[in-house]
Amino acid sequence: MHIPTLFEAIRQAETILSETLMGEVLIKTYHTNSTEIIQAIMSIDSAKFRKELQYDEDELKQRISKPGFWCIVAYLDGEPVGFDYGYDEEDGVFFSDSEATLIERKGIGRLLGILELLYLNEQGYRSLKFTTEEMDESGRPLREIWEKQGYIVAERYPDGGVDMMLEITQQVVAERVQKNLR
Repeated sequence: MHIPTLFEAIRQAETILSETLMGEVLIKTYHTNSTEIIQAIMSIDSAKFRKELQYDEDELKQRISKPGFWCIVAYLDGEPVGFDYGYDEEDGVFFSDSEATLIERKGIGRLLGILELLYLNEQGYRSLKFTTEEMDESGRPLREIWEKQGYIVAERYPDGGVDMMLEITQQVVAERVQKNLR
């Protein structure tokens, strides 16, 4: 199966999301700090996360300055509606620190996650890791949801946090691209 380049996949995702959301979707990637990225992430963070899960501007800038930082943001009609970002955790492992969308169940988060996988595959990462909760405040069993998508539990924490990991292989990337980018 052909795996598109990140650039090709971004164009496909923009087309899919523009049709689904009935507006103009633009997807941008970032590697460094900028006012634009800080504002985009903080506006979505404040709308989607409980206060204790939100990063303040200094914490966000600290994460953006980490080695290997990469962020992808989806804009609908010029306004940020979703993001996904992370950075190097250890050799070959990318820590996906935060992902959120303002519009749920329309494919924004799923497509940003696939684009993240394509980027990581192109950059030669072996694994993707992130921390989630066993269950969120609305009762969704987050760990189970991620396990059904092929992630494995790497570590559990007493507070209910769970580190999840996915091995990045050509097969994993190809299957997700084939299923979600047409």
